[in-house]
Amino acid sequence: MTTLTLRPGLPGRTGAGAGAGEGAGTGPEPGVEPLTGAPPARRSLQRLAMVTITAAFVFAPILHPSGPLNSSPVDVLTVASIVTAALWASAGHRKVRVPYFVPVALMVAAGAASGLHGPMPGLALAALATDVLLLAWCTSVTNVLSAPAVMRCALVAWSWSGIFWAAIVVVAWLGNITALEGLQPAEGNRVLFTFGDPNYASAYWDVTILVLYATRVPSARWMRIVGYLLLGTALALTESNGGVLALAVAIVFLILVRAYRTQGWVGTLATALVIGSAVVVFFTAFPLNSIRAWAVASGQPLLVNSIGRSAQSSSERGVLISEMKSLFQHGDGLLGIGPASVKPVLAAQLFPYSNEAHNDFLAALVERGPIGLLGLLLLVGAVAARAGPILRGAVPDRYAAVVPVPVGLVAALLVMAVNSFYEEILHFRFLWALLGIVAILGADRKRR
Repeated sequence: MTTLTLRPGLPGRTGAGAGAGEGAGTGPEPGVEPLTGAPPARRSLQRLAMVTITAAFVFAPILHPSGPLNSSPVDVLTVASIVTAALWASAGHRKVRVPYFVPVALMVAAGAASGLHGPMPGLALAALATDVLLLAWCTSVTNVLSAPAVMRCALVAWSWSGIFWAAIVVVAWLGNITALEGLQPAEGNRVLFTFGDPNYASAYWDVTILVLYATRVPSARWMRIVGYLLLGTALALTESNGGVLALAVAIVFLILVRAYRTQGWVGTLATALVIGSAVVVFFTAFPLNSIRAWAVASGQPLLVNSIGRSAQSSSERGVLISEMKSLFQHGDGLLGIGPASVKPVLAAQLFPYSNEAHNDFLAALVERGPIGLLGLLLLVGAVAARAGPILRGAVPDRYAAVVPVPVGLVAALLVMAVNSFYEEILHFRFLWALLGIVAILGADRKRR
């Protein structure tokens, strides 16, 4: 964890490595400041930072219509939250925690080298600007939400707004309101809302379901059930097989964690065997090809365009992986072709299936080279290191009421990990918000 000290009129000073200067003595954790007790100007800046970040959480799905450099309407709030958080930190002489700085810096450096060397430096520059913006957004979330009351406000807003947007999607689908459904000719009848991409939409609905589970918001159980049903319906309407698979993996993970906590390793193994046996028996009785054929013959658009097209999707991904392998083999080995360059390069070289990489690890290797892939692996390791204490339940007491079931956030990370193998998720705004929250809850135990 890198720390910076921001002082009015002076440049920030870099701290001495991970956790340096944090948690010393008995004072509050860096970034934590109660909403009362501070000077009025500083309290106003903190409230403004809290409001802008919470608004960015609420409007996270509003990605279209898109603007220059693939910007989105919600980016206005994202930038505003970064600016207000910086002003608040500067006014309070705060040490700013910068989680994931080293891996992201390595990825940016590798991307800059490959972009200058590659055929499309303009695309590379835009992609690198996005990387820096998202790290700044994650940093703002990590520092402003370190106050439990502020984190509570943001997570409650995420939960309720997710239910609200899902309700709008369901109403739009029932009422055939095309403008709200976000239908696109290339995607058929897949309901995209304002996401513009079915996999982005499915990942958001998945993670929001798990945020509800982790925070127990709404507090009334029947209201949470209604929220789950609305979010699950919105997920189904994206017709994303990967989104359903990722949620299924997360649910199995939660079942296994519960079995371990109640019955130990023996109960966990028994539960895993039961689930595995049930899956094997099901697919033995109903082979996947038979299920696909049944879905296609059903004539139901939801089934035809989800389960029915799964074979086509798998085939296309196989072709894309083969094409990317060819790109890497014909490159110079150390440097990639440049960030965000896979699709245009495939098109320029007349490959039969030109599309984005749809896999973060392959994209990092082909676009940013081995050093870029190393940066991504370090990022995964940094996130896993912070998720470990959360999985064990070693969350600071002051956040216990904010996130009563923190393992739900680990399940949300697992959802995103599954998604990363069939979609490039590193540009998802809500992912970096989730990583910021995980950085707070899973901070180094020494700093507690």
